Amino acid sequence: MSRLLRLEQGWTTALFLLGAILSAGWAVVAARWAEGLGIVPIAGAGGLIAGLFMGWSVFRHRISHFFSAIYGLAWVGFLLGLNLSGDLTWGERITHLAVRLYNWLGQVLTGGIGRDALIFVMLLSGLFWVLGYHAAWYTYRRMQAWRAVLPPGIVALVSVYYYYGSVPLARYLAFYLFFALLYVARAHAFERERGWRQDRVAYDPGLRFDFLRAGLVIALVGLALAWTLPGAEAWTGLSKTWRRLSEPWQNVQREWQRLFSTLQGGPVPRSPEPFGASLALGGPRQERDVVVMDVAAPRERRYYWRAMVYSRYLGNYWEMLEEERVLLTPGRPLPGMADDALRRTVTHTVTSYTPGIHLMVGASQPVAVDWEAEATVDLAGDAPLELARISSVAPLEAGSRYGVVSRVSEADVVSLLEAGTEYPAWVRQRYMQLPPSLPDPVRLLAREITAGAETPYDKAVALEQYLRWNITYDLAPPDPPAGRDYVDFLLFESKRGYCSGYASAMVVMARSVGLPARVAAGYAQGEYDAERGVFRVREANAHSWVEVYFPGYGWIQFEPTASQAPIVRPTGTEEEEEADLPGGGRSGEQPEDVGARGSRSLDEMDELLEQGYGPLASRQESLAWWLAAGLGCIALVVGGWWVTENWGFRGLSAVERAYARLLRFGCWLGRPLNVSDTPLEWVRDVGAVVPEAREPMGRIVDLYVCARFARGDGAAPEATAAWRQVRPLLWRGCLQHALSLHRHHTA
Repeated sequence: MSRLLRLEQGWTTALFLLGAILSAGWAVVAARWAEGLGIVPIAGAGGLIAGLFMGWSVFRHRISHFFSAIYGLAWVGFLLGLNLSGDLTWGERITHLAVRLYNWLGQVLTGGIGRDALIFVMLLSGLFWVLGYHAAWYTYRRMQAWRAVLPPGIVALVSVYYYYGSVPLARYLAFYLFFALLYVARAHAFERERGWRQDRVAYDPGLRFDFLRAGLVIALVGLALAWTLPGAEAWTGLSKTWRRLSEPWQNVQREWQRLFSTLQGGPVPRSPEPFGASLALGGPRQERDVVVMDVAAPRERRYYWRAMVYSRYLGNYWEMLEEERVLLTPGRPLPGMADDALRRTVTHTVTSYTPGIHLMVGASQPVAVDWEAEATVDLAGDAPLELARISSVAPLEAGSRYGVVSRVSEADVVSLLEAGTEYPAWVRQRYMQLPPSLPDPVRLLAREITAGAETPYDKAVALEQYLRWNITYDLAPPDPPAGRDYVDFLLFESKRGYCSGYASAMVVMARSVGLPARVAAGYAQGEYDAERGVFRVREANAHSWVEVYFPGYGWIQFEPTASQAPIVRPTGTEEEEEADLPGGGRSGEQPEDVGARGSRSLDEMDELLEQGYGPLASRQESLAWWLAAGLGCIALVVGGWWVTENWGFRGLSAVERAYARLLRFGCWLGRPLNVSDTPLEWVRDVGAVVPEAREPMGRIVDLYVCARFARGDGAAPEATAAWRQVRPLLWRGCLQHALSLHRHHTA
């Protein structure tokens, strides 16, 4: 115990490490992924204490890790048990936690959806116990500083990256960096001291403070430098590379959404993307009155702002078909895109108010954007190109505006009735898929509903109306039992759900009667602000709907959700009736107007670019950021250099100041002035390290000895001249010395 209390590495090392662990934990708590996360940093502190004791114990590493696992289970279980409400004994609390963990495992291992947020708190607390223990172990048993301090930093960075709320999480990352850099400086000092003791080299214990002071300066300079660098939106090239390298991460996101579907913020905790690569079904939904975007578009029809399409049904969630990603040329559509009949070209401008997102939306069938973006497209077979998902290359800022050109269908009822069933092979292959486990009652019900329908359009309308009449809209519907197909449970047992449930039921039943269909997700139209001429879209307008494929006319929207107004289509008769659409006006235009609008779309896109939207403004803003960052870096370098050469030297004469500067560089070169050294002996040893600086250093030492012991001139100008001559040589020598030490440690 006395050995532990002395703590050879120093208690400041443990305190800095504790500060780094707590900073990362507080970042997770502040993000508020779920209730009860306040125990996470406490779990990390407990792991740090356990690692400290185990690191200083005589046990071998396997026995130490075994005991740590037992301690961790007990500590995390104790913290979780304290958070459980009710007058429960500790036996009941532990049983309750075990049952909830067992039920969650049963859900996720059978392909179900995990909905217990307490399990997320449990796993995250266990993770921080491991991080704390790991950090202390690699400090007090192995002394590998970077292995100790980097893992909690990665957790803190992930928390900041995937959070898009109002809490400034970056400050917790700054606290982590501050403590981590101080810890690394202290660990480096300890390593140097241990080496000196082994080599029996005398040294001044006050050097510990010098190391800490240097670490503090480096930490403050690093934080200031990070503060002056441009935001993520300016790192376009880096963002492109990251999105390419992070493609496997999409699979992790889909699994995360399935395992922890009740967390606030989407497929990854507080993910900046409002829609992920998968769409979980069931569970409660919260509708917040938060403005997401404003869309300036012609007020002539009803819009759906599409962000994603989901094609693969897996019983209780949907997946997007991941195909090729291609870069889009701003303002120009890709060659080979679908040319469906009876579609009108619409140009609209989106003003996004959610910072940090990449996902971009468009009306119905977007074909081009005036922004540096990439799209997921289907390059298989003879399928025409379609922008299934559009993502900005760099994250969008709050207030970013981008223009979109979309092709909006105006197909009338008569045309859709006559579309036929000659579906292309790529449509049959991709959009008729159903899981083999789909219960037969779902197929039988779909056949019963469409028994009297003669055409695909009649079948789609019959399914749409059945769902609107027989399913009750409910934001908190009951969850299906483990292993139960969601659509089967919705149609025959709960009969309650919201938009994703309605859309899923219609698509599954449509496919079971031979209609190619898919789920589209994005936002409903929103409310029209006549004063500003925009559609204001809020989080509460997030919506899922159905798209059914009709040969020659492409994907046509259907609205089975009872809380939404039905879609009214033109009948196609000679005397077209006025359609009572939101915003008024006729539902469609004559064919000649369609062509005229299509020819004007690119001109409108050019006008958007001239107004400052899109990549031109983005590049100018990026250039300004880089210029400011460069000036900030220059200022920091100059300021750091001045502090290094002048800190603590006020009041000294010119000779004393030059000699004190030499002593500082001697410490950095690994040859500090010992108590037994004379100045001449010391300068001889330093001159051996930096031979080219031997002569000017000798002049400074001679002047100092003369001024100190022979009443020489302490303000001799020769000292300043000699210092100016020796300064660049010493800086170069310090750099070479640091590189040689690095090569020695890595060898």
